[in-house]
Amino acid sequence: MLVWHGRTIVGAVKFRKRGWWAIISLSRDGEMQNRIFRRLGFNTIRGSTGRGGARALAESIRVLKKGATMTLTPDGPRGPSGIVQPGMLMMSQKSGAWLVPCGVAASPCKLFKSWDRYMVPKLFARCVVVFGEGVQIPRDTTEEQVEGIRQKLERDLHRLEAEAEAIVAKR
Repeated sequence: MLVWHGRTIVGAVKFRKRGWWAIISLSRDGEMQNRIFRRLGFNTIRGSTGRGGARALAESIRVLKKGATMTLTPDGPRGPSGIVQPGMLMMSQKSGAWLVPCGVAASPCKLFKSWDRYMVPKLFARCVVVFGEGVQIPRDTTEEQVEGIRQKLERDLHRLEAEAEAIVAKR
């Protein structure tokens, strides 16, 4: 399940206690998020692009090969916001796991003034998760094909978020 970094809390609550996996940064903010995700029943792998990334990638591939479900933020942990980074594409290619883009929205909500405009639903908010079409990246996919998949996932994530926003706006 792929969701933009700033939209993780809705999915974390919606899909809690399922034993899913999440990669969480080794930063101080990541420690707080790690505690929240673990309390919600997620298994976590610590690491990110800047620190512990190679170990996190290897561990993620291992758990995905065993059939685990993982939630990923393709633009995290530092952005740029709304741009799919290559790590999770490599993870899919090496593990055989499907990538399923999701759009998330909530209304009413608070949007923080952070790089990812982190969204926190307000009390009694209507929250929506919209799933897109999954994609699998075969091992023999060329770099050009992977880039095309990356761009399509990015477009799909933006489109699905807009769809989710339209649904909550109809409230």
